Amino acid sequence: MKPNMNSLKNSASNLNMNSKTIFLIGFLLFFFACDNSLEEDKKYSEISSIESYISGNNWTYEVKDDVYHVIKDKYYGYQLNYGDTILFWYKGYTIKSPIVVFDTNIKDEALAAKLDTSVRSLEPFRAIIGKTSLLKGLEKGLLLCRENESTTILFPSNLGYKDNTMGPVEPWSSLAFDVEIIYHNGPGKVNEQNIINSLNLDGYKQHSSGLYYKITTNTGLATPTENDTIYGQYEVKTLSGITIESNKANSDEPIALSSLDLEALKIGFTLTTTGGSLEIIAPSPLAYGKEGNDIVDPYTPVEVIVKLDSIKNN
Repeated sequence: MKPNMNSLKNSASNLNMNSKTIFLIGFLLFFFACDNSLEEDKKYSEISSIESYISGNNWTYEVKDDVYHVIKDKYYGYQLNYGDTILFWYKGYTIKSPIVVFDTNIKDEALAAKLDTSVRSLEPFRAIIGKTSLLKGLEKGLLLCRENESTTILFPSNLGYKDNTMGPVEPWSSLAFDVEIIYHNGPGKVNEQNIINSLNLDGYKQHSSGLYYKITTNTGLATPTENDTIYGQYEVKTLSGITIESNKANSDEPIALSSLDLEALKIGFTLTTTGGSLEIIAPSPLAYGKEGNDIVDPYTPVEVIVKLDSIKNN
């Protein structure tokens, strides 16, 4: 049987087209792989530069998803969250020498950087986190901040302007933002404040951190600092009485206060005298925060009981 010439031609044509398609797909995959690889290479190089910059300023920081949040002072206010409304002052600048201030809403900073003040609002910036258009790195950084906080947020270019030139900002520039949060409100904060306002807090004092405490036993003896190691007992409970965590099973073991995760426990022990005890109502910023855990809902106050047996001698 003779081969069908038309069929052969069609097969050859299809093979040629499929080869072109495969080549094109392969080229695009290679192109995007190279592009992603370049962005990753730039990111790791920039992260090294960011950490060197932070180290050079002797700053303490936390990092999440490649965003650095500088902890200049300890704050106990509510942590910002998606859907929250905030007002803040800011100054944006590059960290590579020479440092270039490219944006700010602070008049003195704008004049010092010789920015055009006629085209920018020199008032606190209002944003609803998650709805207002912000650089991705800035938005992620704000989610690490607390109300009334002044801080610096730093991030690599893949969370900023990437390979684009934006005014004086060169491609692949790591960015920093000095931020001062001057107003914060959100549904989680409002709901928790309503819970706290409904509680009977007679006999409790409010600490500057925001927790409420009542001294149940006061010996008048020494109190520890957050850098001390102590012996004592603690129990953290929901307002309905369910135990969340406790050290009663191993209360003979020393506790380094600086190692405790809950700020309410650290502060509570420093308000207690040796041999004394304390009852605390702790708002969520001093407990399980905006995320909560398996037992505690987000933005939920908890009850804390601490008893200080002794302070360990160094």
